Amino acid sequence: MSEREEDIQNYSAGYRLLKAYEVFAFGRFYQHVQVIGTENIPFGKSYIFTPNHQNALMDALAVLNTSQSDVVFFARADIFKNKRQAKILRFLKILPIYRIRDGASELSKNEEIFESAFAILKDHVPICIMPEGNHGDKRRLRNLVKGVFRIAFRTQEAFQKKDGVKIVPVGLDYSHYSKFFQDILVIYGQPIEVSEYQDLYQENPARGLNALKDRLAEELKKIIIHIDNDEYYDVFQSLREYYNNRMRKKAGILGRTHYDRFRADKLMIRVLNENLESNPENFRKLTEIVRKYKAGLDELNIRNWIFERSGFTSKKLFNKRIGLAISFPFFIYGYLNNWLPFHLPVRKVRNIKDEQFHSSFKFVLAMILFPVLYAVQTTIIGLLTGPSWIAWAYLLSLPATGYFALFWSIWYKRWKAGLTYRKMKKSRHEKILSLEQDYHFIHRLMDEMVDRYLQERK
Repeated sequence: MSEREEDIQNYSAGYRLLKAYEVFAFGRFYQHVQVIGTENIPFGKSYIFTPNHQNALMDALAVLNTSQSDVVFFARADIFKNKRQAKILRFLKILPIYRIRDGASELSKNEEIFESAFAILKDHVPICIMPEGNHGDKRRLRNLVKGVFRIAFRTQEAFQKKDGVKIVPVGLDYSHYSKFFQDILVIYGQPIEVSEYQDLYQENPARGLNALKDRLAEELKKIIIHIDNDEYYDVFQSLREYYNNRMRKKAGILGRTHYDRFRADKLMIRVLNENLESNPENFRKLTEIVRKYKAGLDELNIRNWIFERSGFTSKKLFNKRIGLAISFPFFIYGYLNNWLPFHLPVRKVRNIKDEQFHSSFKFVLAMILFPVLYAVQTTIIGLLTGPSWIAWAYLLSLPATGYFALFWSIWYKRWKAGLTYRKMKKSRHEKILSLEQDYHFIHRLMDEMVDRYLQERK
C-alpha cells in the first residue's frame, strides 16, 4: 500500500483550507441546504455513507458539507489513469475502486483498497461510496452495485467484532439539478449494522451480499423521491410541481420547506401508485389532462404558479413595476460587474451533453472565476482611482449587488409573466382559458384520489 493511500485520512492543512473555501462556495451556490437526520450519524464509530447518485460531484459535496466530518470518497478507477489527475484526487481524499470493466487483472488492486478502507474506518473516519455506481437523470433508485457491500463485509471481517461497520443511507433531493441558487435536501437515514449479515455472508457470500443490498435499497427508497414507473414518469414529475401545495394542505403539512414538499411528494406518489392499480381508467384520464396542460404551459412559455396565484392584481403589477424601475440602476451595476463569473460557467457547460455534470462544472468554474475576476476588476478600479478605500468599497459591493441582480431578474420575469397572464385573461384568450380549465380539472381529479386514499387509511 502506498504511503499516500495509507495516510489519506490524516490531517492535511492544504485540504482543510480548500475545504473551508469549498464549504463557503457551496453555501453561496445553493439558496437553501436543508439537512435532516444528523442524529443518525454514528459519530465515533466506523461507518460508510451511501447516498443516491443523481448529480455527479455535487452529491459527494453534499455529504462532505453536511456530515460534520472529513470524508474519504471511493470513485471508479478509470478517472485515476492520468498520474497528475490521480495525485489531485488523492489530495482531495478520493481513492479508486476497481470493477470488472477495468480489466480482470486490475481487480487484484482492490486488495490494497480493502486495506485502506479498514485503516480509514479504524480511525473512525467515514468513507463514502455511491452504491448505484454512476449517476442517473431520473428521480428513482437504480440497481445497486456490489462494490460497497464487498468493502463493508471485508472491513467488518477485519474488525472481528460485532460493533464493526455501519452503513448510513443518505437521501439527496435537488429542486433542480443544474440551475444556480436552487435548494437541496440531505436526509441521513437509520444506520445498518453490517454485523447482522456477516454470518450469512460467511455461509453464502452471494446470499449475504444480496440480503444487505436489498436492505440498503429498502432504506434508501424511504428517504429519496422514488418514481418507479417508466410509462407515467413524466406525469408523476409534473404533478410534483402542479399539486404539491394542495397536497401539503390535504396531508396537514403546514410548512413550506424542501423537506415539507418532499414529504408531500412521497405521499402523493403513493396515492398515484395506488390509483394506477385500483382505478387505471381514472388514472389515464388524469394522465391525458396533465400532459395536455404541460404542453400548453410550454407553448405559452408560462409556469404553473401563475394559475396557483391567479396572476397579479392591477395594483400589485403597478407596484412591482415601480419597484423594478426604482431598483433598475442597482441591477445594472450588479449585472455588469458580475456578468463574467455568472455567465462564463453557463456558456462553458452548453457543450456538455450529460446535464447531470452541468452543476458540477458550473460550481468548480465559479469557485475559480469569482475570486480571480473580482481581484482583477478591483485591481483595475484601484489603478484608475486614487484612494484605496474606493477599491475596497468596490470589492465589497460586488457579491451583494451580484445577488441583487439575480433576484431582480427573477422579480422581472415574474412581473412579466403576471402581466402577460392578465392581458391574455382580459382578452379572453382561448388558450389561457383552456389551460385554466385544465388546471382546475387536474386539481379536482387529484382531490378525489387523495381524499379517498386518506379516508381509507383513517
